[in-house]
Amino acid sequence: MKTLIAAILFSTFTLGAFAQQKATTKATATKTTAPATKAADNYRCPICGYTALKAGDCPKDKVTLVKVGDYYCPDCYMTNTKAGKCTMCGVDMKKMEAAAPSGTTDTKK
Repeated sequence: MKTLIAAILFSTFTLGAFAQQKATTKATATKTTAPATKAADNYRCPICGYTALKAGDCPKDKVTLVKVGDYYCPDCYMTNTKAGKCTMCGVDMKKMEAAAPSGTTDTKK
């Protein structure tokens, strides 16, 4: 019985010590990565133009978001960091441009 109680106490203290170390590590990682966020690190949907700060899929079109500045295929939406032809379908890759500010309008005549 004493052995069981000692094992439970030991495991409780061990888990508590590791939980505090991970929380400290997360706090320092958040502080160092927060200033490094740039406007150029946005991701956009090649179909509808949806923007996000993190990589993922577009909630509307279910297409993988493309990092602004990277190249994508307009047919199959494959991405690449270099310009050229798509390796899957051979179409010229297009560069993903940043979204225009919402207050600007295009004045073509």
